[in-house]
Amino acid sequence: MKTFTTLISICAVAAGSYALLTPRIETEVCSGARTVSITNVQVGAKTVELTTFACGVAAAVHADDDPAPLSSDAPLTPTTVAPAAPTPTVNVCGEICRNTCGDSGNLPPTTEDCATIMDAITILNGSVSPSFEVAPFHAQTLSFGTCRFFFENDSVFPTSQCWLSFGQTASAAASACLPPVQPVNSEGICVALDASWRIGVAHA
Repeated sequence: MKTFTTLISICAVAAGSYALLTPRIETEVCSGARTVSITNVQVGAKTVELTTFACGVAAAVHADDDPAPLSSDAPLTPTTVAPAAPTPTVNVCGEICRNTCGDSGNLPPTTEDCATIMDAITILNGSVSPSFEVAPFHAQTLSFGTCRFFFENDSVFPTSQCWLSFGQTASAAASACLPPVQPVNSEGICVALDASWRIGVAHA
């Protein structure tokens, strides 16, 4: 616990962001969340759940999106379709974000449970890959006991994040927003400056 507390203190200084009080009561990871996959990360005898969610996106439909109907005697012109260009992946590892505090439950997560998630992040970084990718309008969470760390991609591009940067940013948000600094909050979020992604810690 001492190591995790020290990490939170270091991250709070390194984050270079500030906390805003924004009350928000929401149990969903993201709007219209739908579970895509669940895997487990073993931390000794403890099991941390790694979950990917698809977030609901309201597609705008316009009347002029529909193609005009072809008349029966209109000549057909052959066309060619160029192959789609590959979608670039945006790397946000180490990018600056701004802390926002809020509520996602009645109580904040416990330090011990969040420390277990940090241990899981260390395992993922060392044994799986130092980074992970989240599809557009998807979210990825690590949950154990009362604690949940999450990364939400609100952009139209696939986004990659480093495991260690993810853990450090979530811990810094916890340090800025949760007790003892903010005794009434149960959620800390760090939002990208362009609002294209967010990292947070909340009550599970």
